[in-house]
Amino acid sequence: MKRHVKQVLGLSAFAAVCMALGMGLSYGWVARAQEEKPVTVDPKGLDRMPPIAEVAEKLNPTVVAITNTSFVRQRQPGNPFGGGDDFFDFFFGPGGPGHPRVPRGGGDAEQRAVSGGSGVIISPDGEILTNYHVVASMGEPGNSLEVKTVDGRTFKGTVLGKDKELDVALVKIDATHLPFAKLGDSDSLKIGEWVVAIGNPLGLEHTVTQGIISAKGRNLDGGVSTFLQTDAAINRGNSGGPLLNLRGEVVGINTAINPAGQNIGFAVPISMVNRILKDLRTGKPVSRGYLGVTPQELDSVFQEALGVKQGVLVGSVERGQPADKAGIQHQDVITSVDGQAVKSPDDLVSAISSRRAGDTVKVGVVRKGKAMTFSVTLGDRKAIEALRGGSEEGRGEDSRGSAEGSSTFSLQKAYGFQVGALDPVTRHQFGIAEDRRGVVVISVDPRSPAADRSLQVGMIITEAAGQPVGSVAEFTAAVRKVSGKPLLLYIQAPQGSQRVTLAIPPR
Repeated sequence: MKRHVKQVLGLSAFAAVCMALGMGLSYGWVARAQEEKPVTVDPKGLDRMPPIAEVAEKLNPTVVAITNTSFVRQRQPGNPFGGGDDFFDFFFGPGGPGHPRVPRGGGDAEQRAVSGGSGVIISPDGEILTNYHVVASMGEPGNSLEVKTVDGRTFKGTVLGKDKELDVALVKIDATHLPFAKLGDSDSLKIGEWVVAIGNPLGLEHTVTQGIISAKGRNLDGGVSTFLQTDAAINRGNSGGPLLNLRGEVVGINTAINPAGQNIGFAVPISMVNRILKDLRTGKPVSRGYLGVTPQELDSVFQEALGVKQGVLVGSVERGQPADKAGIQHQDVITSVDGQAVKSPDDLVSAISSRRAGDTVKVGVVRKGKAMTFSVTLGDRKAIEALRGGSEEGRGEDSRGSAEGSSTFSLQKAYGFQVGALDPVTRHQFGIAEDRRGVVVISVDPRSPAADRSLQVGMIITEAAGQPVGSVAEFTAAVRKVSGKPLLLYIQAPQGSQRVTLAIPPR
């Protein structure tokens, strides 16, 4: 009997343990299920419409219409009436009915060109922000600007300063006590935030449209400006008008539309404009910092090869320029500028160009897994670009033969390309100068990782896997050490000085 009781108690204890475990597992599962909730939004306030009408009513008086009148010379066809004939001139005027006087064989004739845009008043004494392309012709003899305010008054406009790269200009009119808009902070804008555009599209003055911020950091032309993208309707004539947040602050200057007609518009972020406003007011050329590196995207192949998850790869460093003087090297990864993270080449260009020449910045770098910080005194971007000459692209001719350097290692099989020595034959074939050192790419498999990474025949490889290479044997030895991993190459075009870094994944 006692034995039976013990068995029952043993079974009961076992059952209790199982139950406890079951409850624990069940509770853990329930807890996890409760933790893993879908992403939602607090519905508070979602039933209220944004105050677009209030923004439009209060900010409309700060928006102006700008008319640009210029005179251009255009080639005209020959005069069908003979040109210079006194008989026809007597009846029809010089040149014939409706025609400027043009020689019989054709010639240049002056034409009147009238274009329009928008602007936003930013000070009570008549400072107006607009686009560079709205006032680009100012300064030529006879050209003029007319600025019309919401109350119907017209003023002669004078350009204080303009910046082609950012596509902004500052215009001044002789007026006081004007309503003016406050400049906001475009850096703090969120994707999906409501915005309002006011301008004069197609000559329809003080048109109001609304939308959201569709994206930030759009680089449309590879220049220094990264644009705000919005679906607020922006059309021809909106150029130079303000993009406003719901507090009525200017967060952008509307500048570009999609010519295909889709509802996509772009605005210059006001934070970038703010940084050069002092230069615009003085009329001096805008000063922009210059680092002297070739920035490259840090994609997954580079991330694996360098062991860095975020940043901008330094593809090359210009000798004698600020980055080189500070000690930054190619294949470093720039992670921050003055403590602000940089995640793409556009981020880096924007961060550096928003500083002035002569400014000193702290550049955060990762080199071979080690975090470092460099103090860099920036150069003048405009001065450097004025001195810089163009460089030719690498040629695409093929070459016969290959040089692997070892019968037991196939570069073609491992990465999809072959190299050859810089001998008189290859130098002549690819136009490579005598002072160039390294190995030359003589073939690339079009279906290989090398082709995917844009490696081309004729390119000169000066470093492989972090090692300088002056011969095929040195190149092969360096590559063999990393076989099976992404291969970092430092390459140069046959002519010119352009250098970049490539990461070739294995097959």
